[in-house]
Amino acid sequence: MTNAQTSQTVLVVEDEVFIRMSTVATLEDAGYSVLEARNSADALQVLAGHDEISLIVTDVQMPGGMDGLGLVAQVQREHPVIRALVVSAHACAKEAFKAGAAAFLPKPFLAQSILRAVNDMAKAA
Repeated sequence: MTNAQTSQTVLVVEDEVFIRMSTVATLEDAGYSVLEARNSADALQVLAGHDEISLIVTDVQMPGGMDGLGLVAQVQREHPVIRALVVSAHACAKEAFKAGAAAFLPKPFLAQSILRAVNDMAKAA
């Protein structure tokens, strides 16, 4: 565990419960403080109550009125210091970066891949 990890809070936004649980467990095991949301609306509520969040990991396709790319774009407008990692089996890296994401990881992904991507974002933050 590094100091960057212990000082970082990550918000994981994923509607598939097993993927969300696995991602949260992986990040917590690595020393991150992790909050979770099942869709963009929940994520915005969590963000409103937690200014310690510095990183977001979000899926693209989720139920509700806003997908993950829309969430990233809104977060970048309202909280430009928060870095976002987009994970998706449907969107591409170009779409993620256009929305304002700092990184993209295709699904399915291994636990070590998401941890590496989050660690890289934490170091850059």
